[in-house]
Amino acid sequence: MVATFWDHGLVVVVFVVIFPLMGLWSHRRFLKRVAVEGEPALIREYRQTIFFWLAGLTLATFAVWLGQRRPLGALFTTDEGLFDSGLAYGMAVGIAFGIMARPVLALVSSKAAAGLAEMMQTLAPFLPKSPRALAWGFGVSLAAGVAEEIAYRGFLMAYLASMAPTWGAVAASALLFGAAHLYQGVVGVVATTALGVIFAVMYLSTGSLLLPMLMHALIDVSSMVTAYLVLRPGRISTP
Repeated sequence: MVATFWDHGLVVVVFVVIFPLMGLWSHRRFLKRVAVEGEPALIREYRQTIFFWLAGLTLATFAVWLGQRRPLGALFTTDEGLFDSGLAYGMAVGIAFGIMARPVLALVSSKAAAGLAEMMQTLAPFLPKSPRALAWGFGVSLAAGVAEEIAYRGFLMAYLASMAPTWGAVAASALLFGAAHLYQGVVGVVATTALGVIFAVMYLSTGSLLLPMLMHALIDVSSMVTAYLVLRPGRISTP
């Protein structure tokens, strides 16, 4: 990939300004609305996340990529073989066990549920507490798994690799991915930056966005389910 003016513009406008800074501003506005309106504001925020933020990110990425007459398949695959694919699948299995453990612990242990609820307090206003909100939360999770992997791994990794060594591209893309989650606070930024590295390694090891998309979506779904179990009103505690 040879980076063009349009690639530079997309990175600066979308990845450096809009998602980190406007995303933080938008989240703060949401916090004021949800404090007054409750769940209706949350549902609207989920819809806006899917149909404005994530759909817009995907469309902007496609527009710039295809506008440079690049093959669409190259946005979803890479020839860069960083590690053996076995490492990526091993990481995926480990993550899968971890994300399945969270909702199970929330169901069987009130102590674990209380600890998980405390960990989620920073993002609690954005997390589902009813079946309807949970359903929309699933939509957000699936859309984020697809849209953010296309943008941050498919496009951004190729863009950065055109100007930096592979590990530099991994680090820079992960940092920008973490910055996009400024609204989650310092812990959220650190966690999503680490996930950005993991997803990049999976992408470069398998040569496809499929595994990162799947794991990204599953992690988000697990978070939504766990949040519902520990934050919903009237939750029944178990010893």
